[in-house]
Amino acid sequence: MTKKTQSVRERYVSAEKLQQVFAQLGIELCAGRKQIRATQSEKSISIYVNGGTVNITFNEKGGEV
Repeated sequence: MTKKTQSVRERYVSAEKLQQVFAQLGIELCAGRKQIRATQSEKSISIYVNGGTVNITFNEKGGEV
């Protein structure tokens, strides 16, 4: 079995850890708000909060399973 290569900017993490990160991000972004401003385009989602923006961009290539 070969080890998957990892670069400085890219690495493999468990799906469970990523789910926890997104859940915590959602909690922090929405804390104390009834509504939040967000936009969606074909390839990205932008969430606007006081003091900044969270951008999530999807690429065409995708990942390996």
